Amino acid sequence: MAFTFFILNTQLSYAVTTKMWANTDPVDISKGKLQNVSINSFGRFTLSPGKNKINEIPATYVWCLVADGADSLFAGTGNPGSIFKVSHDGDVIEYFKTPELHVQALVIDSTGNIYAGTLPHGRIYRVTSKGEGEMFCELPVPYIWDMVSDKSGNIYAATGDNGVIYKITDNGTVSILFDSPSSNILDLVIDDAGNIYASCEPEGLIYKITPNGNASVLYDADEDEIHCLAIDNNGVLYAGTSSGTPPVLRTPAPPAQPEAQLQLLMENFPADPTDVWLNDFLSENDIEAAEPPLKNNAYAENGMREVPVIPEMNSIYRIDKDGRVRRIFAVEGFVLCMTIDDNNEILVGTGNKAALFKINTNYEASMLYDFKESQILDILSYKNGINYMATGNNANVYQLSKAYSREGTYESVVHDTTYLSSWGCISWKGKTPSQTNITLSTRSGNNRKPDNTWSDWAMGYHSNGEKIISPSARFIQYRATLTTDNTGITPSLDNVSIAYLPQNQPPVIRRVEVATPRHFAVDETDNNNSVNMQETTPFSPDDLYLVSSHKNHKTATNEPRKLIYWEAEDPNNDRLEFDLEYKSVDESKWKSLKRDVKEVNEFCWNINRIPDGYYQARITACDDLDNPLEFALKEEVESDSFLIDNTRPVVLNLKTVIESDAIDSHGSPGYTVTVSGTAKDGMCNITDIQYSIDSGGWQTTFPEDKIFDSTEETFLLTIPYISSDEHTIVINALDYEGNIGSSRIVFNP
Repeated sequence: MAFTFFILNTQLSYAVTTKMWANTDPVDISKGKLQNVSINSFGRFTLSPGKNKINEIPATYVWCLVADGADSLFAGTGNPGSIFKVSHDGDVIEYFKTPELHVQALVIDSTGNIYAGTLPHGRIYRVTSKGEGEMFCELPVPYIWDMVSDKSGNIYAATGDNGVIYKITDNGTVSILFDSPSSNILDLVIDDAGNIYASCEPEGLIYKITPNGNASVLYDADEDEIHCLAIDNNGVLYAGTSSGTPPVLRTPAPPAQPEAQLQLLMENFPADPTDVWLNDFLSENDIEAAEPPLKNNAYAENGMREVPVIPEMNSIYRIDKDGRVRRIFAVEGFVLCMTIDDNNEILVGTGNKAALFKINTNYEASMLYDFKESQILDILSYKNGINYMATGNNANVYQLSKAYSREGTYESVVHDTTYLSSWGCISWKGKTPSQTNITLSTRSGNNRKPDNTWSDWAMGYHSNGEKIISPSARFIQYRATLTTDNTGITPSLDNVSIAYLPQNQPPVIRRVEVATPRHFAVDETDNNNSVNMQETTPFSPDDLYLVSSHKNHKTATNEPRKLIYWEAEDPNNDRLEFDLEYKSVDESKWKSLKRDVKEVNEFCWNINRIPDGYYQARITACDDLDNPLEFALKEEVESDSFLIDNTRPVVLNLKTVIESDAIDSHGSPGYTVTVSGTAKDGMCNITDIQYSIDSGGWQTTFPEDKIFDSTEETFLLTIPYISSDEHTIVINALDYEGNIGSSRIVFNP
């Protein structure tokens, strides 16, 4: 069981320096394993109150508890619908057996008579102090969810499925105190003035009903169900919610009782981080199959089997006498019951995994226990600081004492250091008053879930800052043991931290690209001004540009360039520096190009003195900036081969054919000129052929086959009109590497 409640605060730092795992956030602390240890909202460990399980009760649910003046405890159960008496020594006897499926509510009067509200027939039974019982009255409803009594001995019953509160006098006379528009009144409490407060579903309302039956809405919650109420010594009201995904009923077993199905409409409840502390005691991946915990699902035991209910985030609200409402607690799960103890502190029971919480008068919450059972269904605050809890699935009654347990342990979650690590010291902060002690132990392994391949628990560390002796590994876990020789006091543990040195990992170079700058495009939306490896339309021959390695702009140049671009990272977040080398593909020795490149991932290389041919570049990344030389690691990656071509293409075989049939736009005669020729490059493809007439603008022409796909392209261009003067036509050929070859032809028609 894991209720979320310490953050694995691994400090992000450069290099393979010592790191710390510290339990400072209560959210993750509760994912560990608790035994007789409590955790408060600040992540502090203390010993839990002493817990004693009374003998198991032969039922499925213990729905309710009452106690008489003779220190006898009575439990109302479901399946069967009986009343059990629990003696001082823990003996359990069936005190009275009803013919009903569930005893949902119990009250006891001043003479020791017990009144039991049942379902699914809405009957109330009266049982004398001698264990003799009979039906006291029958209400015209199927479900009695709760009952309270006033100072005059009147009983008030919360019912469903018509949402009526009935008043029953001591002679069994039944009348309607309040007929609500809700389907179910689920819980009742009564104050010293005789005002009754009622919770309901599916509207999520809290009603206040005066003794004469005048009703008003005290609060309208966002949740669909207010499940339980409690009122403290100062008249402050507390309300707990139970929202979740409703169950789906399966095929019924033999229908011994009516098969009424109460439809619950429940919604998610978003926690508000701006509220007073909201404790996310999350049950991560730990929602187990269980019978439904809700009072309004109890009747489903009548021959119906259900799939588990999935709880959502639920809350406890404080409602002051002036009507002011605020949320003081949040939990993933159903808030099923609560009570106010002798110290005016709130005890809260949850499902569908049973956990017990305490909220002190400063609204600091502690998780006291989690249980193997599915639900805590009722809590009875008894005298002398003794409290009792009733559970369902399985049906048990627990006694909680005011004294602390003598010993408790906490096993942390498993911490993943990511890499094989060496351990330093274990440190903690806490208090160990006289007669108390804290001992810590560790174990380690290389798989996420501890098993027999892990090391044994290392001998206890008794002093703060002791060296961890568990073997080096990737995963580690600690166990804290709290003990006391005086059950009136407890040690406290505030946090634990473990120092470790992860194994250094080599840098990772994911990509190396080499291309002509004009084949790169700068992404204007990239805040890092990185270069995108995408091919673009070649620039005009008069506008050969390269991308600066440090600026997001283009810089004109006539010198041939290559842009080397790489992507690299370090698993340890070390800073990296890079060495750049190159060589011809037919050479074996690498030549240095640039050393100790830092903080950039691109380099603009002037290749004007590099012979034509095919080359490779090599990037070496090293993390020695953040590691001693003996720990520093390198990674090198070679690029694919790339072409260096600094030789201009040539334009050959220029010829003109002149015809005299042209007419210009004004009707003047002229000439049509056809120019043919060949553009040729020794290394790479021709990518563009352009021409200019008499120093005019550049115009593009295509090869004869209309496709630039070869190192040699023939072309034929037609000039539809030209005058009889002397003319000069310049032809430029552009190759893939941006080299321009030029030729011209002069003619006079």
